[in-house]
Amino acid sequence: MAMSRKLIKSRISSVKNTRKITKAMEMVAASKMRKAVSATFRGRPYVVLAKATIEAVMERSGASLNHPMLTPGAGDRELVVLFTSDRGLAGGYNVNMVKFAREKMKTLGDVDIIAVGKRGSDAMQRLKYNVVASFTGLGNAPKYSDIVPVARLALDGFLQGKYRRVRLLYTDYISGVTQTPSMQTVLPYGEGGESKRTDEGSTTSSDYTIEPNASELLSRVIPNLVMTTFYQALLESSASEHAARMLAMKNASDSARDMMESLTFTYNQVRQAAITQEIAEISSGAAALA
Repeated sequence: MAMSRKLIKSRISSVKNTRKITKAMEMVAASKMRKAVSATFRGRPYVVLAKATIEAVMERSGASLNHPMLTPGAGDRELVVLFTSDRGLAGGYNVNMVKFAREKMKTLGDVDIIAVGKRGSDAMQRLKYNVVASFTGLGNAPKYSDIVPVARLALDGFLQGKYRRVRLLYTDYISGVTQTPSMQTVLPYGEGGESKRTDEGSTTSSDYTIEPNASELLSRVIPNLVMTTFYQALLESSASEHAARMLAMKNASDSARDMMESLTFTYNQVRQAAITQEIAEISSGAAALA
């Protein structure tokens, strides 16, 4: 009986220490999530208005516009840029993203993958997909300069005719408890994957005077918009990762608390049973001596 009490007490101590760790991780994730969400929300209006500007140029130019970034490339493969995290302990964040990517890539034919995040890179290599590049360390505190090499690699591959399309697979941040895997086509520009937030900004072609001409303007603007779209996807994924990790650690902390309460109740039961048995033995001894 004494040994059982000792084991239960040891387990209570172990669960208590685990809860301290998960609670600390929850607080860290919450702090990072607030910063990531703030950056995500700041970037959304710019992306929407930039797309509206290019759409206005395309509308003004009409059928006369023939630009290489507006038509599918000559290649027979597609390029998929997959955003996941470098670390685990984020609930179903990485699992859901990899599952979503597998389902989407079944419909795309031959694909090459640029993996942003170690978890996605490892998963795609295990599944025997062709991972042409892998980038890590970008999601913790994203900066625009971090995503430039990724976007440049994708843009160069498309313009060189290696890929017919470039698509982003990332997790769209909806709220602290909801994050949705999404696919967006970034090249050729304007082919699917339009922003779901077009109500945040709108314009018409009459608002612009195009100089020197639409083709030259798009040659300068579309690459910058591609870079910005990549950066926004990184921000969305980062915010989603921190939100998922915060929720996972909160659930772990709550489970540890419930386990501690259950173990404490069991410990008290065992302790009370031991006390009752000792009292019974003392009473039996006293009765035998009487």
